[in-house]
Amino acid sequence: MPAEKRIPDSPMRLLINAASAHMGGAVTYLQNVLRWLPRLAPHDEVVVYLPEATRALMESHLGETSVTFHAYPHADTGGAARLYFDQVTVPRLLRQHRADVLFSSTGFGTFMSPRPEVLLVRNPVYFSPEFHARYRALGRSLRRNTVRRLHSLASIRYADTVLFPTRAMQDMVERYGRIEPGKTEVLHYGFDHEAFAARAEAPYMRADDLARWRSEGHRLILNVSTYAVHKNYEVLTEALALLKARGRAVKLLLTTSREKTGDKAEYDAWRARYHDLGLADDVVELGYVPYNQLGALYDAVDVYAFPSFTESFGHSLVEAMAAGLPVVASDMAVNRELCAAAGAYFSTFDPADAARVLGEVLDDPDRRAAMRAASLERAKDFSWERYVRSLLGVFRALAPGVHRAPVPA
Repeated sequence: MPAEKRIPDSPMRLLINAASAHMGGAVTYLQNVLRWLPRLAPHDEVVVYLPEATRALMESHLGETSVTFHAYPHADTGGAARLYFDQVTVPRLLRQHRADVLFSSTGFGTFMSPRPEVLLVRNPVYFSPEFHARYRALGRSLRRNTVRRLHSLASIRYADTVLFPTRAMQDMVERYGRIEPGKTEVLHYGFDHEAFAARAEAPYMRADDLARWRSEGHRLILNVSTYAVHKNYEVLTEALALLKARGRAVKLLLTTSREKTGDKAEYDAWRARYHDLGLADDVVELGYVPYNQLGALYDAVDVYAFPSFTESFGHSLVEAMAAGLPVVASDMAVNRELCAAAGAYFSTFDPADAARVLGEVLDDPDRRAAMRAASLERAKDFSWERYVRSLLGVFRALAPGVHRAPVPA
């Protein structure tokens, strides 16, 4: 592996507000950014405020690091406590730590920051018409969602630079109002190719089940996520029923479980529906799969399915492409932006079209081979090193008094 190129700038003090990074993509994002920041800019000072449980996870995951962690001081990572932290405590902390730049990494910012602020906007459900329509159809209140959207829009207005993980996410937000020209950056998240290359070292704990199903002639379709309303599992299971009705031996593997979802009523209705469809043995809820076993799981299946009707970025799409899997995804802008020619797309809310595309891919070995090659090629475009290098360039463009040498390619 070639020697890492470091950013040849004078030291910068960075404060990261990650107050609500307590699960899922927010934690994965933070882990990777904090792994690369000290490598690329070893003389910078990085201070992070995050939930206590995440702090322990980061210290365990990163080992010895120059990053300084502080626990977010409240039990509630939302509501009044979070608002007080963002608007009152953070300005004091910026002065206390003599920070040059504030990075608000979880979507909500400090309105009157005494230092330049970079805001990452990452949650699509506040801005997605499809999500709002789905919630209304379910009879669920959108009041909290609306308040958070307004809060996010206000944060965008006050931030100096606003980051989006995809152009599709930026376009979604801009339906609610044009953002000041020159204020935004679209930076695709990265991918840890080195760690993923070592995936064969950790066999999947249910490898025997996968081998048995394959020996029985089943084709295996995978989605890596936990249940949520916007994950659109309902369309995927209806499509599976159509494939089964046409005589195809298929199983749908999902890394979900009831305890891991906040949408329990909808989860229960979805589960009852696929049982009514006679799919109790064909929809396999694997539950949580440790990251070091995910690679072996990807390697054991035939197709990766991604049915979500809104996302800001699909981390698992990049993982699946890096594993060389054919990707069948809902036809939404973010999926086409990430997968490009490597994906095959179906009409997002149409089970019959999903079944058609899945069936065509499963039935055509030449097409699967071409899609595998395209997936591997497309995955090369995602790199955490490249992402953090660009992120540092954004920070330094705002940092007062910090020498701004060009960021090497």
